[in-house]
Amino acid sequence: MHITEITKLLRGVKGPPRMVFDRLFDITEYTGELVLPEGIINWARTKFGDLSGVRKQQIIKITNRVTLEGTLFNALRALRPLPGGDPAGLDRVIEEHQSGCAFCKPDEKTPADAFGRLVGANAITASNVAKYDRWHSLIIPNEHHPLRFEPEQVADYFSLAEKWFEVVLEQHAVGQTQKQPRYPFLMWNCLWPAGSSVVHGHLQVTVTPGMHYPKVERLRRDAAAYRQQHGENYFEDLFLAHRVAGLALKEGDARIFVSLTPIKEKEIWVLLPGKSGLEHLAELGLWVGRVLTSLRANGTSSFNVAVYIPPPGPVPEDWDGFPLIARVVDRGDAAGRTADMGGMELYAASVVSTDPFQVIHQLRMQVGDAS
Repeated sequence: MHITEITKLLRGVKGPPRMVFDRLFDITEYTGELVLPEGIINWARTKFGDLSGVRKQQIIKITNRVTLEGTLFNALRALRPLPGGDPAGLDRVIEEHQSGCAFCKPDEKTPADAFGRLVGANAITASNVAKYDRWHSLIIPNEHHPLRFEPEQVADYFSLAEKWFEVVLEQHAVGQTQKQPRYPFLMWNCLWPAGSSVVHGHLQVTVTPGMHYPKVERLRRDAAAYRQQHGENYFEDLFLAHRVAGLALKEGDARIFVSLTPIKEKEIWVLLPGKSGLEHLAELGLWVGRVLTSLRANGTSSFNVAVYIPPPGPVPEDWDGFPLIARVVDRGDAAGRTADMGGMELYAASVVSTDPFQVIHQLRMQVGDAS
């Protein structure tokens, strides 16, 4: 199965599942045509193979009707000639950065939070020396190499994040002002393409006041509007729509799917329905670790993880039915020189070359077996 066959697949889906899919997603399929001059025919054949697929390119445009997230798929873009990196060289560069690495000696070379440090089995906390929010700190793994981790270690990183969130929230629990921290957020940028300025692996934790970060709040509002309009939980229907398309896994309490509207390559969502509290972060971390292990085994060397966490205390907005959510995305070759985001992603729609059906196949082979 390929993303180019999705409209054919959906013809066989009837009844309520098809109704749910159609109210969530709009799919448009069309052909982009071009003329190859004689001077580049041999080059095009060498790079892309069958020239008929170059002269007439199948493009799939998918838009989420609820959130207006959208993606353009063209498999031919995966065959573009790009400057690649040297995987063995990447390991050498990472090892070279270990000399003098401040994160390898966090007690000595990183600042601590005002309340001190928290220590987990595989990581330690540090305050971020250049904060982008008032409450902003780091989870620093003991392991220097950012791609050497097992799912259980990732669960420990998330567990340590839970402890940090609890300390921050407890210390500022008095009063109900707009400046009170209420909204936790966890993210992980791995290596340069993902926006990391430090080679040593590290996760970032923040708690923000007022309202949640705009993209999280936007999703909450969209989900609330969906429930009001259709009387259904948006996230349950989102998972169902991806299951209808053959892009979802149900493993234990986790709901995992490869997004039909990925922000970039291989985006995968992990949901814990009915589990929105901080106490479930370690469980979510275990599944995120399994997803990352699968991606790593299939060539991922740089990634972003974002964890959407409902506020654990009282707030004026309605967060009913909003689960813990992790979004994981491949950010390209860490040893390469090509950026994966451009003007389209920043201002229009995502352009993706990876086929979601290839990603779900890899997940079924590895993540499913892990449970």
